[in-house]
Amino acid sequence: MKKISCALLAGLMLSGCASVELTQPPTDFVGSLPDALKQEFMKLNDIPPEGSRGEVRTLHFDSDRSLLTIVRQLRSTRWNWNMDQSKLKPQLVEVACENFGDAMAVGLGVRFWYTGAGGFVSEPVTSEQCTANKS
Repeated sequence: MKKISCALLAGLMLSGCASVELTQPPTDFVGSLPDALKQEFMKLNDIPPEGSRGEVRTLHFDSDRSLLTIVRQLRSTRWNWNMDQSKLKPQLVEVACENFGDAMAVGLGVRFWYTGAGGFVSEPVTSEQCTANKS
């Protein structure tokens, strides 16, 4: 009986972990992406998480806000991000502009969320920032 209880408890704990979904950080950003593009970006929510070197990357598009969040989550709670945010944030603007510049020009916002110890969420990158970086 004790073995069955332990197995059931372990199963419940593992299934609970698998179903835990991250709650998106709050933001005041509201973009104005056209409906046709919103439908295309909604497909990004169906892409399975991609893992590499201790992190899992996922994409989340909020159609109400026209905001794409690129989530980079640590695989283990014992690990932490070891990065200088002040040096990383300008690179994130560049990455967003290179990869999503056309959509950003018509109302998309892109932000990056590093979850875990030492993590942070960036401000949404907009087309105005891309234009400012070009000049």
